[in-house]
Amino acid sequence: MTRKRIYSALSFNKAFYVGLVVAILIHAATLLNPLFQKEEIPVHRPDSPVLHAEQVYIAPPPPPPPEAPKVEKKVVRAKIIPKVVDEPIEEKVPEPEPEPIVEPTPVAVAAPVVEAPPAPPAPPVVKEPPKPSADSVKMVTRTYLRSLKKQLEQIKDYPATAKRLKQEGTVRVRFTILADGKIEQIEVSESSRYSSLDNSAIEAVSKMQKFEPIPKLLEKERWRIEIPIQYKLNAGRS
Repeated sequence: MTRKRIYSALSFNKAFYVGLVVAILIHAATLLNPLFQKEEIPVHRPDSPVLHAEQVYIAPPPPPPPEAPKVEKKVVRAKIIPKVVDEPIEEKVPEPEPEPIVEPTPVAVAAPVVEAPPAPPAPPVVKEPPKPSADSVKMVTRTYLRSLKKQLEQIKDYPATAKRLKQEGTVRVRFTILADGKIEQIEVSESSRYSSLDNSAIEAVSKMQKFEPIPKLLEKERWRIEIPIQYKLNAGRS
Protein backbone atom coordinates (compact mmCIF):
# COMPACT_ATOMS: atom_id res chain seq x y z
CA MET A 1 0.00 0.00 0.00
CA THR A 2 2.86 2.35 0.76
CA ARG A 3 4.42 1.83 -2.68
CA LYS A 4 1.13 2.52 -4.37
CA ARG A 5 0.70 5.70 -2.45
CA ILE A 6 4.22 6.85 -3.30
CA TYR A 7 3.68 5.98 -6.98
CA SER A 8 0.39 7.83 -7.03
CA ALA A 9 1.98 10.89 -5.47
CA LEU A 10 4.83 10.89 -8.00
CA SER A 11 2.39 10.49 -10.87
CA PHE A 12 0.29 13.35 -9.60
CA ASN A 13 3.29 15.66 -9.20
CA LYS A 14 4.54 14.83 -12.66
CA ALA A 15 1.17 15.51 -14.24
CA PHE A 16 0.87 18.81 -12.36
CA TYR A 17 4.26 20.05 -13.55
CA VAL A 18 3.61 18.94 -17.12
CA GLY A 19 0.28 20.77 -17.15
CA LEU A 20 1.91 23.87 -15.69
CA VAL A 21 4.58 23.90 -18.39
CA VAL A 22 1.97 23.44 -21.11
CA ALA A 23 -0.10 26.34 -19.74
CA ILE A 24 2.99 28.59 -19.64
CA LEU A 25 3.80 27.72 -23.27
CA ILE A 26 0.24 28.40 -24.41
CA HIS A 27 0.18 31.74 -22.63
CA ALA A 28 3.55 32.71 -24.11
CA ALA A 29 2.41 31.72 -27.61
CA THR A 30 -0.72 33.83 -27.17
CA LEU A 31 1.34 36.89 -26.24
CA LEU A 32 3.85 36.47 -29.05
CA ASN A 33 1.32 35.64 -31.77
CA PRO A 34 0.40 39.32 -32.68
CA LEU A 35 4.05 40.11 -33.37
CA PHE A 36 4.23 37.52 -36.16
CA GLN A 37 0.86 38.31 -37.74
CA LYS A 38 0.43 40.86 -40.54
CA GLU A 39 -2.15 43.63 -39.98
CA GLU A 40 -4.92 43.77 -42.60
CA ILE A 41 -6.62 47.06 -43.57
CA PRO A 42 -10.20 46.61 -44.84
CA VAL A 43 -11.43 48.59 -47.83
CA HIS A 44 -14.88 50.18 -47.58
CA ARG A 45 -15.99 49.39 -51.15
CA PRO A 46 -17.50 45.91 -51.31
CA ASP A 47 -16.75 45.39 -55.04
CA SER A 48 -12.99 46.27 -54.78
CA PRO A 49 -10.39 43.56 -54.13
CA VAL A 50 -9.09 43.17 -50.62
CA LEU A 51 -5.61 44.61 -50.16
CA HIS A 52 -3.39 43.55 -47.31
CA ALA A 53 -0.91 46.02 -45.91
CA GLU A 54 1.93 44.81 -43.81
CA GLN A 55 2.37 48.07 -41.86
CA VAL A 56 0.57 51.40 -41.62
CA TYR A 57 2.65 54.48 -41.09
CA ILE A 58 0.91 57.48 -39.58
CA ALA A 59 2.35 60.75 -40.82
CA PRO A 60 3.25 63.20 -38.06
CA PRO A 61 1.11 66.40 -37.86
CA PRO A 62 2.46 69.40 -39.84
CA PRO A 63 4.34 72.04 -37.87
CA PRO A 64 2.26 75.13 -36.93
CA PRO A 65 2.58 78.11 -39.32
CA PRO A 66 4.95 80.84 -38.22
CA GLU A 67 3.28 83.81 -36.58
CA ALA A 68 2.96 86.89 -38.77
CA PRO A 69 5.03 89.80 -37.58
CA LYS A 70 3.05 92.48 -35.82
CA VAL A 71 2.70 95.69 -37.78
CA GLU A 72 2.64 98.78 -35.68
CA LYS A 73 0.25 101.45 -36.91
CA LYS A 74 1.65 104.92 -36.93
CA VAL A 75 -0.78 107.81 -36.58
CA VAL A 76 0.30 110.73 -38.69
CA ARG A 77 -1.36 113.97 -37.81
CA ALA A 78 -2.04 116.30 -40.70
CA LYS A 79 -0.66 119.75 -40.41
CA ILE A 80 -3.28 122.47 -40.11
CA ILE A 81 -2.53 125.22 -42.59
CA PRO A 82 -4.20 128.47 -41.62
CA LYS A 83 -6.33 129.99 -44.35
CA VAL A 84 -5.17 133.36 -45.36
CA VAL A 85 -8.01 135.68 -46.36
CA ASP A 86 -7.07 138.84 -48.11
CA GLU A 87 -8.79 141.91 -46.82
CA PRO A 88 -11.29 143.29 -49.34
CA ILE A 89 -10.23 146.39 -51.11
CA GLU A 90 -12.82 149.11 -50.91
CA GLU A 91 -13.54 150.70 -54.23
CA LYS A 92 -14.76 154.24 -54.32
CA VAL A 93 -17.98 154.57 -56.27
CA PRO A 94 -18.26 157.91 -58.05
CA GLU A 95 -21.23 159.97 -56.95
CA PRO A 96 -24.00 160.22 -59.60
CA GLU A 97 -24.41 163.53 -61.32
CA PRO A 98 -27.65 165.37 -60.52
CA GLU A 99 -30.32 164.96 -63.19
CA PRO A 100 -31.68 168.10 -64.80
CA ILE A 101 -35.09 169.20 -63.55
CA VAL A 102 -37.70 169.13 -66.29
CA GLU A 103 -40.85 171.12 -65.70
CA PRO A 104 -44.04 169.26 -66.75
CA THR A 105 -45.99 170.69 -69.66
CA PRO A 106 -49.74 171.02 -68.96
CA VAL A 107 -51.85 168.76 -71.20
CA ALA A 108 -55.52 169.42 -71.81
CA VAL A 109 -57.66 166.43 -70.79
CA ALA A 110 -61.06 166.00 -72.38
CA ALA A 111 -63.97 165.40 -70.03
CA PRO A 112 -65.22 161.77 -70.07
CA VAL A 113 -68.49 161.09 -71.79
CA VAL A 114 -70.96 159.46 -69.41
CA GLU A 115 -73.59 157.37 -71.13
CA ALA A 116 -77.03 157.15 -69.61
CA PRO A 117 -77.96 153.65 -68.29
CA PRO A 118 -80.42 151.72 -70.42
CA ALA A 119 -84.00 151.92 -69.36
CA PRO A 120 -85.30 148.80 -67.55
CA PRO A 121 -87.49 146.54 -69.64
CA ALA A 122 -91.16 146.94 -69.24
CA PRO A 123 -92.82 144.27 -67.07
CA PRO A 124 -94.61 141.61 -69.06
CA VAL A 125 -98.29 142.01 -69.31
CA VAL A 126 -100.04 139.14 -67.57
CA LYS A 127 -103.27 138.35 -69.21
CA GLU A 128 -105.94 137.19 -66.87
CA PRO A 129 -107.57 133.94 -67.95
CA PRO A 130 -111.07 134.47 -69.20
CA LYS A 131 -113.71 133.74 -66.63
CA PRO A 132 -115.68 130.59 -67.34
CA SER A 133 -119.21 131.08 -68.41
CA ALA A 134 -122.12 130.00 -66.26
CA ASP A 135 -123.08 127.29 -68.70
CA SER A 136 -119.63 125.70 -68.62
CA VAL A 137 -119.64 125.74 -64.80
CA LYS A 138 -123.06 124.07 -64.70
CA MET A 139 -121.93 121.42 -67.19
CA VAL A 140 -118.76 120.57 -65.25
CA THR A 141 -120.70 120.43 -61.98
CA ARG A 142 -123.38 118.16 -63.44
CA THR A 143 -120.78 115.80 -64.98
CA TYR A 144 -118.81 115.56 -61.71
CA LEU A 145 -121.90 114.81 -59.59
CA ARG A 146 -123.21 112.19 -62.03
CA SER A 147 -119.86 110.39 -61.98
CA LEU A 148 -119.82 110.48 -58.16
CA LYS A 149 -123.41 109.13 -57.88
CA LYS A 150 -122.68 106.35 -60.39
CA GLN A 151 -119.69 105.14 -58.42
CA LEU A 152 -121.68 105.13 -55.15
CA GLU A 153 -124.43 103.04 -56.79
CA GLN A 154 -121.81 100.49 -57.81
CA ILE A 155 -120.27 100.33 -54.35
CA LYS A 156 -123.53 100.08 -52.33
CA ASP A 157 -124.66 96.70 -51.02
CA TYR A 158 -128.37 95.89 -50.81
CA PRO A 159 -128.82 94.24 -47.37
CA ALA A 160 -130.18 90.66 -47.50
CA THR A 161 -132.59 91.36 -44.62
CA ALA A 162 -134.06 94.33 -46.49
CA LYS A 163 -134.51 92.20 -49.59
CA ARG A 164 -136.22 89.43 -47.60
CA LEU A 165 -138.55 91.96 -45.98
CA LYS A 166 -139.01 93.73 -49.34
CA GLN A 167 -137.82 97.05 -47.99
CA GLU A 168 -137.26 99.81 -50.56
CA GLY A 169 -136.42 103.50 -50.38
CA THR A 170 -134.02 106.36 -51.12
CA VAL A 171 -131.34 107.52 -48.69
CA ARG A 172 -129.96 111.03 -49.11
CA VAL A 173 -126.35 111.12 -47.88
CA ARG A 174 -124.51 114.38 -47.18
CA PHE A 175 -120.70 114.63 -47.00
CA THR A 176 -117.80 117.03 -47.62
CA ILE A 177 -115.32 116.49 -50.43
CA LEU A 178 -111.95 118.31 -50.41
CA ALA A 179 -110.01 119.72 -53.36
CA ASP A 180 -107.89 116.55 -53.65
CA GLY A 181 -111.03 114.32 -53.62
CA LYS A 182 -110.84 113.16 -50.00
CA ILE A 183 -114.27 112.54 -48.38
CA GLU A 184 -115.13 113.35 -44.76
CA GLN A 185 -118.06 114.33 -42.47
CA ILE A 186 -120.52 111.70 -43.74
CA GLU A 187 -124.13 111.80 -42.48
CA VAL A 188 -127.69 110.87 -43.51
CA SER A 189 -129.59 114.03 -44.46
CA GLU A 190 -132.87 112.20 -45.28
CA SER A 191 -133.68 108.65 -44.09
CA SER A 192 -135.37 105.89 -46.07
CA ARG A 193 -137.33 104.87 -42.91
CA TYR A 194 -135.24 101.67 -42.76
CA SER A 195 -132.10 101.61 -40.66
CA SER A 196 -130.57 98.77 -42.73
CA LEU A 197 -130.76 100.89 -45.91
CA ASP A 198 -129.48 104.02 -44.15
CA ASN A 199 -126.48 102.11 -42.76
CA SER A 200 -125.79 100.58 -46.18
CA ALA A 201 -125.69 104.08 -47.77
CA ILE A 202 -123.27 105.40 -45.10
CA GLU A 203 -121.04 102.34 -45.56
CA ALA A 204 -120.92 102.85 -49.36
CA VAL A 205 -119.61 106.43 -48.98
CA SER A 206 -117.11 105.33 -46.31
CA LYS A 207 -115.74 102.62 -48.61
CA MET A 208 -115.04 105.20 -51.31
CA GLN A 209 -112.86 107.35 -48.95
CA LYS A 210 -111.51 109.38 -51.87
CA PHE A 211 -112.92 110.48 -55.21
CA GLU A 212 -111.55 112.45 -58.16
CA PRO A 213 -110.18 115.94 -57.28
CA ILE A 214 -112.58 118.86 -57.67
CA PRO A 215 -112.18 120.45 -61.13
CA LYS A 216 -110.18 123.69 -61.00
CA LEU A 217 -112.87 125.37 -63.08
CA LEU A 218 -115.18 125.25 -60.06
CA GLU A 219 -112.58 126.98 -57.83
CA LYS A 220 -113.58 125.15 -54.65
CA GLU A 221 -111.37 123.94 -51.80
CA ARG A 222 -114.24 122.28 -49.88
CA TRP A 223 -117.57 121.20 -51.30
CA ARG A 224 -120.57 120.03 -49.31
CA ILE A 225 -122.49 117.55 -51.45
CA GLU A 226 -125.75 115.67 -51.01
CA ILE A 227 -126.28 112.51 -53.10
CA PRO A 228 -129.45 110.33 -53.22
CA ILE A 229 -128.86 106.55 -53.11
CA GLN A 230 -131.83 104.42 -54.19
CA TYR A 231 -132.70 100.88 -53.12
CA LYS A 232 -135.27 99.15 -55.44
CA LEU A 233 -135.93 95.42 -55.66
CA ASN A 234 -137.09 95.32 -59.29
CA ALA A 235 -134.16 97.42 -60.56
CA GLY A 236 -131.41 95.61 -58.66
CA ARG A 237 -128.23 97.59 -58.46
CA SER A 238 -128.99 100.78 -60.41
